[in-house]
Amino acid sequence: MIELITGTKGTGKTKAIIDRANDNVETAKGDIVFLTDTDRYMYSLRYQIRTFNTTDLRRGTEANIREDMLVGFIYGVLAGNHDIEVAYLDGAHRMLGRHINEMEHFFSDLQEIAEKTDTRFVVTVSEDEDACPEFLKKYLG
Repeated sequence: MIELITGTKGTGKTKAIIDRANDNVETAKGDIVFLTDTDRYMYSLRYQIRTFNTTDLRRGTEANIREDMLVGFIYGVLAGNHDIEVAYLDGAHRMLGRHINEMEHFFSDLQEIAEKTDTRFVVTVSEDEDACPEFLKKYLG
């Protein structure tokens, strides 16, 4: 399952996803991971949440990571720990250097991962809910 936290830049998506992850620690039966492209929020997350800074996945001087690298990394994290219940992704579009309209394949891959591994994904999307592309509408609400 994929859940989206939507809103334009500056509307509090990162705070909302951090709060949800921290609150989830109390109720989660499994482990929680948090993927983002900065170390800035590492100390805002509770110590029980395993954080990953995806900038470490960049190749050479590339500004962003490739989609297949991020998907492979997510598969690897989940393969290394079968107890992960939920994965939070803050800014997948930033990690990949893409506009949300160009990410249909990524969300399709993420949905496949969620189904295969029984993992719930919570993802921030820098777009107002009513302006989200059609392929994301099934993850809203």
